[in-house]
Amino acid sequence: MDILYISPETTKKLAEYCEDNLIFEVLDDFKKKGQIIDKNDGDRPSKSWIITNYIIDNTIDSRKKLSVILSFSAIGGFIQIGDRIEFGDVNTLCMLRETNNISDEDFDFFVETFNNFSHGNGVRFS
Repeated sequence: MDILYISPETTKKLAEYCEDNLIFEVLDDFKKKGQIIDKNDGDRPSKSWIITNYIIDNTIDSRKKLSVILSFSAIGGFIQIGDRIEFGDVNTLCMLRETNNISDEDFDFFVETFNNFSHGNGVRFS
């Protein structure tokens, strides 16, 4: 089963990259297939997301889903697909590409977007 471990602080940081409505839409969609475990900031793990089955689910637009997943990774969350775990937006993007879970067009879009974020030129995903 896919599981998201998330703390209130992590949710707050996620809003630096994503509009609240997008976060809630993706998390509500995730709840249909996986489980969200609310953690306190000091608990471990508090930033881990297992998306093995969710990443292949087509219930919402893939860019919406990827925006939240990659933002979660960019703020220090660990993303797991199968036995592979990655940390950080670049590593997670590469994992998504290597596991054929992102199109070339989306890969290029997110590389450019996160590059802009790193230079302080990004706008939040909506």
